[in-house]
Amino acid sequence: MSDQLPSPEFDRSKYERPDDAWICGHACEGKPCRLGPSKTGECRVTGECKPQLDKLPGEEKGRWRCTRPPAHGGPCADGPRPDGTCGCPIPPCVPRRSLRRIRQLVSFIVVTLTAALLLLGIAGTWRRQLVNPNAVSRPHQGAAFLELARVRRESDNACGACHESPRAGLRSWVHNALHASPGPFGRSQFQLLNAGVVPMTQLDRNSCVACHNRHEFHQPSVVEASSCSTCHVEHQGLKMPAPNDANCARCHGEPTVMAAASIKGSSIPAEHFDAPVTAGVRAFRTPRPTGGRTNLITGFWQNHPNFGVLAQGLKDPDTLRFNHAVHLGDTVRLNGQPLDCARCHVPDATGRYMARLSYAQNCAPCHDLQFDPVNPELRVPHGEVAAVRAKLRGLPLLYAELKARQLAAAGQAPAREKTEAFARENMARMRQTFGSGEQLEKLVLFTGDPREQPGLSAERRAHYAGCAYCHEVVTSREQLAEIRPVFIPDRWLLNGRFNHAKHTQQSCETCHQVRASRLTADINLPSQTVCAACHRPEGSGGPNCSECHTYHLRTSN
Repeated sequence: MSDQLPSPEFDRSKYERPDDAWICGHACEGKPCRLGPSKTGECRVTGECKPQLDKLPGEEKGRWRCTRPPAHGGPCADGPRPDGTCGCPIPPCVPRRSLRRIRQLVSFIVVTLTAALLLLGIAGTWRRQLVNPNAVSRPHQGAAFLELARVRRESDNACGACHESPRAGLRSWVHNALHASPGPFGRSQFQLLNAGVVPMTQLDRNSCVACHNRHEFHQPSVVEASSCSTCHVEHQGLKMPAPNDANCARCHGEPTVMAAASIKGSSIPAEHFDAPVTAGVRAFRTPRPTGGRTNLITGFWQNHPNFGVLAQGLKDPDTLRFNHAVHLGDTVRLNGQPLDCARCHVPDATGRYMARLSYAQNCAPCHDLQFDPVNPELRVPHGEVAAVRAKLRGLPLLYAELKARQLAAAGQAPAREKTEAFARENMARMRQTFGSGEQLEKLVLFTGDPREQPGLSAERRAHYAGCAYCHEVVTSREQLAEIRPVFIPDRWLLNGRFNHAKHTQQSCETCHQVRASRLTADINLPSQTVCAACHRPEGSGGPNCSECHTYHLRTSN
C-alpha cells in the first residue's frame, strides 16, 4: 500500500515542537508523523490513525472506522483492516534528538568539564598559576610585599599582602566568594559590571586604601566610590596599564552621575576641593564654579570646558607693572639684540615648569637702579625699603668709598682728604639738583616714568626710573613708603599637570599670545582650544585624560 500524502493544508510547523527533546525520524524526509516520538525517544506511531470500533445496538462484531482527521486527508478510502489496525501503516523510524536537546547536552558537558577542571586546578598544587595567570606590576612585588604579607596574614606568600588567605583551602575560597561585598548574585551588581563600574570592595578598603593612605579616592563630591580595579587592572604584567579615557567617561560622561555629584558638592565647603600645594610653591587658585566641576565630558577635544582661569575671566593679582608688548617690541634691546621669551623664562631643574623669576637674574641687566647720573656705579639695593633709605642716608660714606676705590684702581693711596673732598663736592651737587635728602628718597621711591614728573622743574626731576616704575608704592600710616609685595605664581592650573619639556618643539608664542599683552592683569595662558589642536585622536599630543589629570585627590598630610 502506498503512503498516504498529507493534505495540502497540512501545516508542518504544528508538528515541530521546539520544547521536545526528540523529533520524528521522518522529519528529514518532509513527512513527520503527527504524534511524534515519546519523551524517552521511542517511536509511538504505527499508522496514520487509531481506528475506532462502532457497534450498533444488538450487534456483536461491529465495524472499524477510520479516524484520520480532515486536516490530514480525512478518512482513507479503504478504511481499517479487519483486525482493527490502520489500513495506512507508517514504517517505524528512529527518532533523533532535537537541536535544543543537543545544545543542552553540549552546554551541560562544557559546564561540567569546566567545573571539574577548576576544581582540579584550585585543589591542586598548581592552583596559584591557575588563578594568577600573569605577574603583578613591579610596585606590588618584592621583599617589601612579602614582609607585609607576614605582618597582615602570617603568610609566606606575597599574595597575602593584599588577598586574604592565599593558601586557604577550597572551602575558604568558596566562603569568601559567596560572602564577598559586593555579592556575586545581586542583580544590581551584574548591571554595574556591564557598565564597567564596581563599588568599592572590602579588598579595596583593607588593602589598597591601607597602603595608599596619602590619596583620597577622588573629589569629595563623588557619590559612590568605585573599586580600585575599575581603573587599575592588576595581574597584567610588570607594568600596570594606565587608566584610559573610557574609565573617565563612565562617570564624567554620565548625566545622572554628574548631577548627583553636583548636588552633593553644593553642601561641601569649597576649600575641601582645593588640591594641596607643595610647601614653598606660589599657587594661583581658581574659585570653584557654581555647581562644581561637573560638566559632561566625553573627550578633551570634544566637550572639555575652557580652563577655569580663562572661563571665569580672572585677572593676575600681581602688583608688579609689566608690559609684554613693550619688552618683545622693537624698542627694547639688550646688548643690541631684541628680547625673546627665553631671555627671562627658562625651565627649572626638572624641566616641567619654568624657574621662578628674580630681579637679579631677569631684570637687573636692564634696570640697574642707579640714581646718580654722574656716578652710575652707585645703586640702591633691590628689596626692602628700609635698606634703600639707609643707603641714601649714608651717601657721604658711599662717595668716600667710591673715591677710595677709584684711587686704588689708579695705583694711588686712598688719601683721606681726597675722599672727603670728593664726598663734599658730590653731596653739594646732589642737594643742588634734587634738594634735601628726604626729597631724594621720595624721588627714588615714588618716581615712575622719569619723563612724567609733574610739579618738579626740569633740573630737579629724576633722571632715572624709581621703584614706582615697576612696583606699587604707597604711604603707610607712619608716612613711610611701602612697596606692595610682588606675587608671581609658580603654578596656575592646579587641577592639571603640564610638562614644558614635552612641548619644546613648539614656539612659546604658539600657545602664549603675549605680543599684544600690555597689562600685568593679563593671564597669558593657552585656552582649551589651543591645546585641543594637538591633543586629539589625530593630533601629535594624544587625547588621554591621564596626560594632564591625576585621578586621585592627593592629601596634604
